[in-house]
Amino acid sequence: MESSRKTTDSLSQQVSRQLTGFLQPGHRLVVALSGGLDSVVLLHVLRGLRSDLDFRLSAVHVNHQLQSAANDWAAFCARLCRQWQIPCAEFVVTVIRQGGESLEAVARARRYEVLARQAAEWVALAHHQDDQAETVLLQLLRGAGLPGLQAMPAQRLLAPEGPCLVRPLLGVSRAVLHRYAVAQDLEWVEDPSNRDPRHARNFLRQRVGPLLDEAFPAWRATLSRSARHLAQAQAVLEDLSAQDGQQVSDEQGLKVAALHSLTEARALHLLRWWIRQQGAPACSERRLQEILRQGKARPDRHPEIHWAGWTLVRRQGYWRISPPVGRDSS
Repeated sequence: MESSRKTTDSLSQQVSRQLTGFLQPGHRLVVALSGGLDSVVLLHVLRGLRSDLDFRLSAVHVNHQLQSAANDWAAFCARLCRQWQIPCAEFVVTVIRQGGESLEAVARARRYEVLARQAAEWVALAHHQDDQAETVLLQLLRGAGLPGLQAMPAQRLLAPEGPCLVRPLLGVSRAVLHRYAVAQDLEWVEDPSNRDPRHARNFLRQRVGPLLDEAFPAWRATLSRSARHLAQAQAVLEDLSAQDGQQVSDEQGLKVAALHSLTEARALHLLRWWIRQQGAPACSERRLQEILRQGKARPDRHPEIHWAGWTLVRRQGYWRISPPVGRDSS
């Protein structure tokens, strides 16, 4: 009994510390509630903190209609919130793959579209330390750079004029969440797709994680700490690129000669930053190198680089970017 109380108090204190720095009295906080263990625990913890921290708590459930039990999960979330006297809204979305997109990626995009429309200052997600460590491993295996290796941020803006996303459990292991749920006698639903090892994350969780546990029992905390360090390094590079951008770009585009006055590593990072600032999707390392190479072409040539419907063309000493046909770059 004493151990259970310590688990409950400790988790509540950790979440309270995470929120105290930015959550103001009267703020609206919406929990993304799937019905799984992690989001149920987060909602329960926040339910216990809302009086002390003086915020308005509600929940949102996104029904992707991908599982036969999807409506049962929605009903569970609605029933749980009625029991806890927490307002809950359900949004039903349609998930349709296009091109080479994965079903998981499309579902995530639809889910975040719903979250970005919430009338609240904050939207809380229940990603935890295990999720963060798995994300770092997945990004390493995909050959990601710093933006990917920093994994999931503790906070980020979901949309202009929209709510800010917050992940107050990133420093908490799933084992702690499970102990809390058992101690509080909580109920939750299980998504059977989480047991399918054909999904990369599930494979890491079920096959690779136990092996790492044998030799590196603290690997989850260690990789999560690495993600924080990498996020700090990425933030420094972003500041540097913003400074470079003021010198190398203007309303006409990116100045070719000024870009080539930088070291290659610095120029590549500036390119990534500037392309993102224009609202364009990231392009590959190969294309970035091609941009630098084509920037040295004869002045009478107008090389073009294409990716994801976007076009970068060199004219009159500038790289100028154009969005896909029919889309306004502004």
